[in-house]
This record gives sequence, C-alpha cells and structure tokens, in this order.
Amino acid sequence: MKKLYACGLSALVALGFGAAEASAQIEVSGSVDFYYGYGFNKVDPSLRTFDLQHNTFSLGLAEVVVQKAPTDMSRIGGRIDLDFGPTADLVAAFEPAGGGTEVYKHVQQAYISVMASDNLTLDFGKFVTPHGAEVIESQGNWNYTRSLLFGYAIPFYHTGLRAALVASEQLTLTGFIVNGWNNSSETNGDKTFAASMALTPTDQLTWYATVMTGKDFGDGSSPPDGEEDLVTLFDTTLSFAATDMLSLMANFDYGMWGDVKWWGVAGYARIQPQEDWALAGRVEYVDDSEGGFMTIGEKAQSFTVTSDHTFDDLIARIEFRLDRAESDAFFTKDDGTDTRSQPSLTVGFVYPF
Repeated sequence: MKKLYACGLSALVALGFGAAEASAQIEVSGSVDFYYGYGFNKVDPSLRTFDLQHNTFSLGLAEVVVQKAPTDMSRIGGRIDLDFGPTADLVAAFEPAGGGTEVYKHVQQAYISVMASDNLTLDFGKFVTPHGAEVIESQGNWNYTRSLLFGYAIPFYHTGLRAALVASEQLTLTGFIVNGWNNSSETNGDKTFAASMALTPTDQLTWYATVMTGKDFGDGSSPPDGEEDLVTLFDTTLSFAATDMLSLMANFDYGMWGDVKWWGVAGYARIQPQEDWALAGRVEYVDDSEGGFMTIGEKAQSFTVTSDHTFDDLIARIEFRLDRAESDAFFTKDDGTDTRSQPSLTVGFVYPF
C-alpha cells in the first residue's frame, strides 16, 4: 500500500540513453479519474479530500507516469508523475507562497533513482509521503473517497533524499532527509528526518511503520502556542489477506506539534466474491479536538461502503459515506440549519492505462 515512487523526466534525457535502449526500458502509464457526488445535506461536503463538490460531474485527476527503473545492467533510473485537474490543485494547496505552486502542482513526483548496490537504492527529488494506508490515485485504494486520516492527519509529499535498504526478503528499511511537509522548496534551514520499516513475515501479513520528525510543515505556519516546536508523526498500517476473497487492514496515526496532539484510527475490510466485483468497507475515528495539524478542531467519525465493479479496464465504484462529528453544529444543510451528520453518495469512474 505504499505510495508510488517518481523522478524527473529531464533526468531521463540527461542519462544519455540511446533511442532504442530507452524505448525498451522506459514505461509509460497513467489514469483518468471522473466522479459524480451527491450530498444529502445539499451543500458541498466538509471533511473530504478530493471529492469536494455536491451534485456535480467532476474531473478528479488525469495522470501520466514515465518511469525507468534502475537495474543491474543500468543502475541509474528515474520517474515523473504529471498530474492535471482539481486533485493536483488540492495536493499542492500547502505549497509555500512564492514557491512555484502553479508549476509544482503538476509534478506529483519527480526524482532520480540510483541503485547503489544490489540491496540499496537512493532516490533524489520529490516523492509522495511514506505515511498512510491510502494513495492519491483512486485505483490504488479500496474505497473511492479518501479517509479522514489520509486527507487530514498526514502530509502528501516531501522533497529530499530517500534511501531504501532491502535487509532481507521479509524486511525493507528506509531513511529520509527532506525539506519538510508538502514543500517542493525550502522555507527555513531545518530538515525533517524519517525512518520506516516494511515487514512481511508471511505471504498473508504485511506491517508498515514510519516515524517522522522536524520543525517544518512547509507553509511557514506556527503551532497554536506560537513556538517553532518539533512536529512528530507516527504512522503504522497492518494488512492481512485472511482468505483468497477476504482482506483486512488497519491504519493508526499519532501526531504531536509542540504540546498539541492529534490521532486517529481506521479499519478496512474488502471481500471479492467475483473477479470483476468487490465490496469494501471502512470505519474510522479521529481526534483533533486540540486543533493541531488536521485543522478540524473536532472529534469525528466516518463510515464508508463501496461497491467496486470492473468492466475490462474501467473501474466503476458506487459508494455511500456517512461522516459524523461530536458537535451537533459541525455540518450545515442547504437551508442554513446545523447538523452533526453528513451522508453522501458518490459514483466514481477510473480508467488506468
């Protein structure tokens, strides 16, 4: 479930591959994501990440990926993910002012990969965060809409250095030195450090864990107490393939920004009785009552059920979701009245190629 890796297209040109060799090694892929959402409160939904419009047909994301993976024969490679659409705007929304948001928002990831040894790979550039159980691309998730944890508890991307060491067939260790959270350019002299582990003790069980700490959110903001305190985030995901048809997953996040804390937990289940149809559920709870990075300032829950259909290469998802807040007046209806609940129905179409 980890996020996809990326590198700069310009780096591929600079590598000096011949046309025949490059065409054999470079892979091109992508996807188009389109959805219709209807909120029963009849207003644009809150607590959402990318599906932000009510009663509207919307383009979510159009993406093209170009990649050359490093190999034993050619130890330098790279990847770039070019994104277009509202999702690209939202991912780059925290980019520091004056940092080239209009340019950076179209480059979800871009970095150079170097295979330093048979079990050590170094990546230099911009890449998506190691945190979380979900990814930016819809087809990489069990549900169509993103979880509260994905949208509010963790960053989207980082810029810097990543070093991945394959310690064994079951264990991969990764270290990070990056500018901060959601910033393609630096805003101060501080760096953020992270370490992650991917452990697969059996074919059925996978455990990811990441801890990240530093003083930079990327947008130059200060914590609620006004001090330049450390921002620390711990994220872990456990996935279990119970049977050929049933898969389970759990995700937990705990963050600290000075004395302010936020945390949340999500549980997932996916059953696939047919090759072209699956049913997925997600239940989650978040506590941002202290008003930390999540910017919710509330305790909230979310319940999601997704019917996943595949027609050749086209993915169609029908999804019902109910968001609930602890406060009776967190959400608003079209008539101006307040409510603690937000039910919605979403139909999403994704065509990966």
